[in-house]
Amino acid sequence: MPVLFSRCRQTVGIERVKRAPPRDSYLVPSTVWPYIRTINLSCCCVDGYVTAEDWAHYEPQESDVVCGPLASPDLLHALRNMPQLSTIVVKPCEFHVYGHGLAWSTLCHLFSLSQVSQLLLVGVHMCPKPPDVATLQLHATATLSCLEYFLYNIREQYALPSDAEALDRVLRSLHLSLETLSLPAEPTPMRTIPLLDWPRLRVLKLRGLRWSSPNLPVVTLFAGMTNLRVLVLELMDREGASGTALWPQGYPAIYPWPHLEELRVSHPDPDDELYAHLPRALHTLMLQTWPHQCIRRWQEVNYEPKDLRPCRPPASPSVLLRILQRCLSPHLRVLGVEYCADHGEASLLSCIAENFALLTTLELHRYLRNGDTDVPVLDIARSLAPLSVLRTLKVHLDFPEMPGPMLDRGDTRFWCLENPENFERRLRETATTFAQTLTQSLREVWYFQYNDFRLLWCIYGVVRFQVNGAARAEAVPLTNTVYETGWI
Repeated sequence: MPVLFSRCRQTVGIERVKRAPPRDSYLVPSTVWPYIRTINLSCCCVDGYVTAEDWAHYEPQESDVVCGPLASPDLLHALRNMPQLSTIVVKPCEFHVYGHGLAWSTLCHLFSLSQVSQLLLVGVHMCPKPPDVATLQLHATATLSCLEYFLYNIREQYALPSDAEALDRVLRSLHLSLETLSLPAEPTPMRTIPLLDWPRLRVLKLRGLRWSSPNLPVVTLFAGMTNLRVLVLELMDREGASGTALWPQGYPAIYPWPHLEELRVSHPDPDDELYAHLPRALHTLMLQTWPHQCIRRWQEVNYEPKDLRPCRPPASPSVLLRILQRCLSPHLRVLGVEYCADHGEASLLSCIAENFALLTTLELHRYLRNGDTDVPVLDIARSLAPLSVLRTLKVHLDFPEMPGPMLDRGDTRFWCLENPENFERRLRETATTFAQTLTQSLREVWYFQYNDFRLLWCIYGVVRFQVNGAARAEAVPLTNTVYETGWI
C-alpha cells in the first residue's frame, strides 16, 4: 500500500449540474490518504475549454482567472489529513491565456500545510487577483524547503502586479527555510531579494525576461546566498542589450558562492569577471542563449509575431573562447555552448578539448552563417578527439537537410512527423563519424530535431566491434526523448 499509493493525481473541475456528484466523491478515497507522499492537482476548469454540452450549465469563474475547484474546502481538508504528504504539484490540464491561477487564500492554505516540504506551480499564476487586504498575512510553515514556480515563456501578460505582490510576501516568509527556489524573472521582487538572508538556499533558477531594476549586478543581488550549489540564469535579452555581466569588469566585489557546482548563463559576457573566479569544484557550465536559437525558430512558426519578444542572437566562437580561457575549473564534467560558426570555431573546440579533459557530456549548438551550407563534421570530431572520457555528445549542427518546425507543400503547412530519408541518412553518417573519431568512451550521440508539435533529442548508440583484428565503430538509432524545456 505505501508504495502503490505514494504518488497520486487528483483532477478537479467544474461540477456539471445534471450529473453533479456529492461534493467530496471525486476526491481520492480517505483510506489511502495516509500513504500519499506526492499529489498532482490538475484543474480542468479553465474558461474557454468547456465542451459544447457543458456550456448550458457553466458559470464563469471569478474574474475569469481564479481557480475555484482548487479552493474547495473538501480538497483542502483532504490535503491537511495526508500525514505523509511532502510534495504538491499544481498544474492545469490546459494552458489558459487569461492567466488562470490560485486565490490568495488557497495559496495561504497550501503554505500552511506543516507536512509539505515541496510546492510546484506549473503553468498557473501564483496569485492573478490582488489579495484582500484583510487576508494579506501569510502564515507559512518553516518546513517548506522547495518552491518551484514555472510560467510559460510566451503568455498574455508577463508580469501581473498581484503576482509580484504575492511573491514578495512569500519570499519574506520563506527565505530562512528554502533550499530550492525556481521563479519566473518577471514577477520576482528583485529589490527584496538582497534585503533577505538565505542561509539554506542551495539552488536558484530564474527564467524569463531580464529585469531592468534594480541596476545591480548579480554578484551583488545574490551575495547573501553563500551556500548556493546551482545558479541558473536563463534570461531573454533584447538585441543590442548591454550590462549583462554578472560581475562587470572593474566592479568592486568579492566572489560570493564558494560551493557552486553548476552555472547556467544565457548571453554570457566575455568581460565578465565571474568566470575567472569560479571554484575548481564546478562540474557543470552551460553558456547558451535562451531560448536556444533552434527553439526560437520553433516559436516563430507557432506563435504570432506580436506575441514574441525580440531577443539576441547566439555568441560568436571568439566570445566563448575568451570566457573559457578564463575558467579554472579542471573538474568540469558537463559543458554546453551555443554559437554561430565563424573562423574562430577551431580555436574554441581545441580549447574545450585541452582545458576540460574530464568532460563526460558536451552539448554543442552550432548555427550556419547566412549562405553557408557546409558542416565540417570530421573537423569538429577531430578537434574534440582529445576528450578521453566523453560519454555523451549532444549536438545541433543546423544541417541544411534538417526539416524546419513546419513544412511547406504548396498552400499547405503542416508539422513534421517523420524525417526525410536524406536527413536520417545524414544523422546516422554523422553519428558514425563521431563514433569512429572520438574516444572509445563515447556511448551516445544526441541530435536536436523538430517532430510534430514537439522538440526532441534523437539518440544514437555507439556500437564497437572488430573486423579482421581492426577496431570499428558505427552508430545505431536507439530512441527519441523529449527536449525538456519549460519555456514553450
